[in-house]
Amino acid sequence: MKRREFLKTSALLSGAGLAVAPEKAQAAEALPATQWKPEPDLGTHWEVFKKISDRCDPRMSFLNEAYTDSEAWASDARAHLVSCFNYTDTTRNLAPKVIGKEPCDGFTRERVEISTTAGHRAALYLLVPDTLQGPAPAIVALHDHGGYYLWGKEKITRVEPVHPELQKFKDQYYSGRDIADELARLGYVVAVPDMMHWGERAMYFEEDPERITTRSLAVSAEDIKQFNARSWAHEELIGRTALAAGTSFSSIITWDDQCAADYLCSRPEVDANRVGCVGLSLGSVRSIFLGALHPRVRASVAVCWMAEYQALIRNNVRWAVGFTKLVPGLYGALDWPDLAGLHYPGALMTINGLKDELYPLESTQRAVAKIERIFEKMGAPENYEGVFFDGPHEFNTAMQEKAFAWLASQLA
Repeated sequence: MKRREFLKTSALLSGAGLAVAPEKAQAAEALPATQWKPEPDLGTHWEVFKKISDRCDPRMSFLNEAYTDSEAWASDARAHLVSCFNYTDTTRNLAPKVIGKEPCDGFTRERVEISTTAGHRAALYLLVPDTLQGPAPAIVALHDHGGYYLWGKEKITRVEPVHPELQKFKDQYYSGRDIADELARLGYVVAVPDMMHWGERAMYFEEDPERITTRSLAVSAEDIKQFNARSWAHEELIGRTALAAGTSFSSIITWDDQCAADYLCSRPEVDANRVGCVGLSLGSVRSIFLGALHPRVRASVAVCWMAEYQALIRNNVRWAVGFTKLVPGLYGALDWPDLAGLHYPGALMTINGLKDELYPLESTQRAVAKIERIFEKMGAPENYEGVFFDGPHEFNTAMQEKAFAWLASQLA
């Protein structure tokens, strides 16, 4: 489907204009080539935003001469990020409930519900290796966006029966592997939460047939296409509603992920001093936020999402920067690579594809170089590794093996 056709379809589904979230494409289709045409997306409005963007100089970057103490900077920068999120629940009462257990190949998978805020329950899977001898290292495995909403956590852990269309998605973006399961077999206790608007927490209506709400094998490829298009068209509405309610969609997602990490650390099987996280695409964004904010997360792997934001606004916001990534008031103070510095004294690996079309390659290269300078200024260059693979937007087997080996070295 060409971009013009897709936007027209999405507009009809949403009942209003271009009501599409900007960073996704249907899983089976490549990003449209017209994304890269020289004209700015906003036409004559571009000059307004260019002037605003040209004035943008992240004033709270650790590279600014005013900052010399990394701990003091991190305290100030983290406080600013939290204030921009404006979404917390100081009670932090998870009230976990294990709903069921299932033996798997090398581990037991538990389905767990937790309270992320008062009156709101969220689902996650917990994978506990069969070989545990004592408290073990742990990973929060964070699923992607992909424009694919009917499943969330099931994208990275195998829950039988696997729908053939879901398997196609895994084949395209994960080399057919279930990365959470792979990590559990390596000896990690793994938490795999659903994001709001995906999987069990997707947007359903009373009129939806049972095959949709139960996500059964009876769901057809056309069902999935329509569900994903509807969910895509409504994602902007979720973002706008969150802003109207005084917060942001990204804030809700990040808070929920922190709660999942809290629950993981509370489990007796877990060594809470050896916790990491990993994710692809929007899972990468989630990893950056989680590693920046959660004090127990000491090693993060962010796959295929690292770029300077100002380089995206001319032609890449439409497909690359959705409400799941936007934090009001943040980016004038801290650019995306600046948030990477908040992982210190923990460690961070970023993995990117040289052929990733979600953002200009030079914006990623500059971001990686900036992170290197940040960690050098902190006196800990060994705490960051930026890796490039000659491939597209994916988390393939070679990338996975690189990430898993690095996590093992950091959480040994």
